[in-house]
Amino acid sequence: MKLLRATPILCAFVFAASLRLEAQLKENLDLPFDAVGEKDDEISIEHVEFYGVTLEGDAFFYVIDRSRTMQDRGELPRAKQEVLENLNAFDANVEFGIIFFDAQVVTFPTSGRPATADPAMKQSAKMFVVGTPPGIGTCGLQALQAALRMASQAKSARKVIVYLSDGGGTCMGADEAAYLKKTLATVSAQNHQRARIHTIGVLDLSPLGEEFMKRLATMNGGTYTKI
Repeated sequence: MKLLRATPILCAFVFAASLRLEAQLKENLDLPFDAVGEKDDEISIEHVEFYGVTLEGDAFFYVIDRSRTMQDRGELPRAKQEVLENLNAFDANVEFGIIFFDAQVVTFPTSGRPATADPAMKQSAKMFVVGTPPGIGTCGLQALQAALRMASQAKSARKVIVYLSDGGGTCMGADEAAYLKKTLATVSAQNHQRARIHTIGVLDLSPLGEEFMKRLATMNGGTYTKI
């Protein structure tokens, strides 16, 4: 078998090609981990205002306290109105879910899967929001778990959960401090997809309740806002 001898021109060509490949690889390694498709993501991202807080994402999940204090002080109707305004603002490609909680949890959609904001689904969601009555008790853990399950099924990349409450944790006779501590640990452990959880504190938060709201947001990449 006859061996081919590498010529100086061929060696120079191979060397130049390898340099170009090395430079290209280095350029790719220098990019942020999530840089691929960044321009497309920026185009599709949705911005809505909820209680004056700007939310950025393409999937939104609302967890709304409907306990007795929320009704007695008129905060539940206001919260409903804020949700309705966000629904009106959503583009058709946005995914969303709505969860009201007291001692029980009610969700939209009832399937537990996220909805897409087409006109028919938005209208059904509005009827759900308006028709949801107040209740008794504040079992936020179950509601947040429902939101995480729903968010995990969303196809969207930027998932936002909004938790609106007076910070209470009076659930089925449990010690409130222990229940809130359990909520923090459980939610952070189950937030596998790292959805951002923004918390909004309303009415008269106790020191315990406000600390819970702050830590829930901090531990899950979100912000805390006191209204």
